[in-house]
Amino acid sequence: MALFAARVLGATFVMLGVSLFVMTWGSYRRDQAMLREGLHAEGTVLKKEFLAVSDDSDFILVYAFTPQGGERQEHQRNVSPELWKRLRVGDRIQVRYGRSDVRHSFPEGQGVMSLGLALFFSVVLVPFTLIGAVALFARAVPEAPPVASTSLPPSS
Repeated sequence: MALFAARVLGATFVMLGVSLFVMTWGSYRRDQAMLREGLHAEGTVLKKEFLAVSDDSDFILVYAFTPQGGERQEHQRNVSPELWKRLRVGDRIQVRYGRSDVRHSFPEGQGVMSLGLALFFSVVLVPFTLIGAVALFARAVPEAPPVASTSLPPSS
């Protein structure tokens, strides 16, 4: 039973690690493509939200823009505290959005997965996945039966 539990836990670690690794690098590649080939539009700040918890804070900007030849889009993104403090509701901002998918957008200079962040996640996820692989593929060694002690005859 312990071997089954170890294999299930190992498989879970491997699946999570590989999935998050692929998602991380997929986000990085998508954001880099948007920087190279994305389109620009003028957007408007609709709302600013501040979510605070004991160890972290999120500065969320809700904005709208109209892509070329499309209909108005509303999106929200976490932004830097500096940009969040500088902007007011109704301010105009430059928005970059995907050429093939307008659902992916961000205020100019914000919201991009950086190479450093992708590498950091990789450094964490690769060992996580390897630990799972070890648990998944490790061979079970049966316990050795207890050795009976025998007394040797006294030597003369």
